[in-house]
Order: sequence, then C-alpha cells, then structure tokens
Amino acid sequence: MLTKKKTKLPIEALINHLKEYKDAVIVLGPDIIKDTVYCEINEGTYDSYNRKLMIKEPNKFWNFYVSKVMMPMAATNKMTVQINKLIDMNIHSCILDTNIVKTVRDDDKRDDLISPNGKNNILECVKCHKHLEAHKMVNDLTEIQKPLKCECGGNIKPTVLYHGEKYNMNIYKAVKDAIFTEENGKPELVTHTLIFIGVDFTDSLVSELIDSYDALKDDNHYTVIVTDKLSREDIYYYNPEFGVTDDIDAAIKRLIDIIK
Repeated sequence: MLTKKKTKLPIEALINHLKEYKDAVIVLGPDIIKDTVYCEINEGTYDSYNRKLMIKEPNKFWNFYVSKVMMPMAATNKMTVQINKLIDMNIHSCILDTNIVKTVRDDDKRDDLISPNGKNNILECVKCHKHLEAHKMVNDLTEIQKPLKCECGGNIKPTVLYHGEKYNMNIYKAVKDAIFTEENGKPELVTHTLIFIGVDFTDSLVSELIDSYDALKDDNHYTVIVTDKLSREDIYYYNPEFGVTDDIDAAIKRLIDIIK
C-alpha cells in the first residue's frame, strides 16, 4: 500500500476513516472487466451506432445493438466478486460505475449506483424516461423497421452513449452531487473518501473528479487509487493519500480483510 510522499499515512488511518464516515464514493473503471469481451463504444463503432442511424435506418441500428452492444449483460470475474464484497461492507454512499457492462450485483434495484455511460441491456424513453430491458425485446428489436416508440409516444434509445455523445445532464448532476456541494457560493466536499478502482485515467469524467476533489480536499479527505496500469512514480501525479499499483483483485481482498 503506497501513500503520497508528504503524509505517509498508515493503512489503519484509511480503515478508521472509512468506518467512521461510511460515505465513500467508489468509482469503477474498465480494468475490473478487462477479461470480458464486450463492445467498446469508440470512433470505430460510430458508423453502426449513432443517433442518425437509429432514426433513419432502425433495423440496421438495432441489429448491430443486439449482436454487438447488448452482450454480455454482466461481467463476473475475481475482481467483480471482490468489489461486490467491498460494497457489502457498507462503507460507501455512492457507486459510480463507468462500465457499460453490469458489474454490481442487483444494479437495477440500487439507488446508490450511477452509470454515466449507460448499461448495455437498458433502454430508455427520451420523453418519460421509462427503462426497458433489451434482452426481453430481442425479437422486436431485430425485426423493427421504424423508430422504436414508447407508450407515451417518445423515442426509445439505448442508455449506452454514442461515441462523442455528452453525458445526460441529470446523471452528470447526480455524479457531482454525490461528491460536491455548494454552501454560500463556495464548493465543499460531500464525501470524505473518493476511491478509484481500475479506472481509465484518460476518461474526461475521471480526470475531472480527481482534479476537482484534490483541489478541495484537506487532511480529513482521502483519495484512494487502485490500479495496475500506473507505476509507483506515476501514481503520485494524482496525489492520492493511498494508492496501490499491483494486482487489483488482491488489493481489494486485502482491504476487505482489514476492514472486517
């Protein structure tokens, strides 16, 4: 377990911190499902997965969605098992899952989970915001010849963002509200611990959260980074109070064992 050079805090300080406040925000990234084969939405998928195609050629769009984007509906490996055990420790207030594949148990029933990039099995009406499970509509989706409509008359679209699509403003606000608040025009922190596990450090949202939290935190607020992508030297750039640069699964297991 690394600590930033200035503080050299013992791991016991983190454990006591987590147990005292129970308000950690846990940010989950793609490295926790790196052994899962799924469709990554990027520039290469744009021609087959974009809003214009969904409206103009819905059959082509939805067949690509069903065959490429929708599966697998969940990722289960050693890391996701350990992360769900960590969540069961009840030391968090919010889980921010940047993956489009389900990683958190009972994700559709949780009010402490935010998925800013959407989930690959969930569709949403743009008008009434009703959610639908795509796997229950496969036959309809692959045979559709016109834009998919909700009972309210609104268009139904995947929750998974298109390449280059901006975050839903309500979801973006929920992310910010889980971490930051404002008192008398001054930003303050809601969470005492911001934990990043297996995240993509080039992700604009991840970078924004790390930088904004670091700018506001004091000695009573901790940043924790668990990654196997950065070196011991590189991790100091993000100024964490605690950081791990080796096996993610083993690191989460050690943390769970210490919290117990």
